[in-house]
Amino acid sequence: MFFYLSKILLFLIKPLVWIFLLLLSALFSKDESKTKKRVFWGFFLLFIASNNFLVNEVLLQYEDHSKIKLDSSYEVGLVLGGFSKKDTSLNRAVFFDANDRLMQAIKALRQGQIKKIMISSGSASVLYQELKEADAVCEYLKEIGIPDSSIIIENQSRNTHENILYSKKILDSLGIKSKVLVFSSAWHLPRVKLCLRNSMEADLFACNFLSNNKRDYSPSNLLVPAAEALSNTELLFKEWVGYVFYWIKVS
Repeated sequence: MFFYLSKILLFLIKPLVWIFLLLLSALFSKDESKTKKRVFWGFFLLFIASNNFLVNEVLLQYEDHSKIKLDSSYEVGLVLGGFSKKDTSLNRAVFFDANDRLMQAIKALRQGQIKKIMISSGSASVLYQELKEADAVCEYLKEIGIPDSSIIIENQSRNTHENILYSKKILDSLGIKSKVLVFSSAWHLPRVKLCLRNSMEADLFACNFLSNNKRDYSPSNLLVPAAEALSNTELLFKEWVGYVFYWIKVS
């Protein structure tokens, strides 16, 4: 129930949906004063949501910028899903922007900083529950030469809370009690921290940052709308809603 409710809510709170509805209401309004106000606020919100500089400032505050010094003390590197999917037409995994999670984990494995990679992700799709992300990634890891003995799979989780919950159960069943190194996107880690609370002892490895601490004050970055900024705004809203949901769930 929690899974489906969160999917519906995430759709409803998308900034573009509200901006579209605001402008649409202006189109059908018979009150000229209300029409002007709605058009103004619609385009104003669109400017804010698509402004690279403003969105970057918010990301700088929200993303996890903490750094840890890696050694060889981690038995398991836990890679949280959401960076790939199984493409049935190609019959292989295809990767999204967040695939830095996996790349950094592979590097840590090769360098001996973790002994095993654990992939945690089932299917976040409402319609195609049989397409498990972790299974597709497992096939990819084997294809690039990583042995079965270095891979652990958790393929039932549908969200971050379940990632941690189900991974903990598998690690406990394998007798692995040591601290885990969790790989995920910097913008995702605030939610991960909530889910780890009182559940699993872990260090966090931040990947694929969206923010840039070298601020760009050029006119184009300050004034020209950008599709990338709009995409990041939608992602931030998704994370904030998820954060509130998980805060309620773990409290």
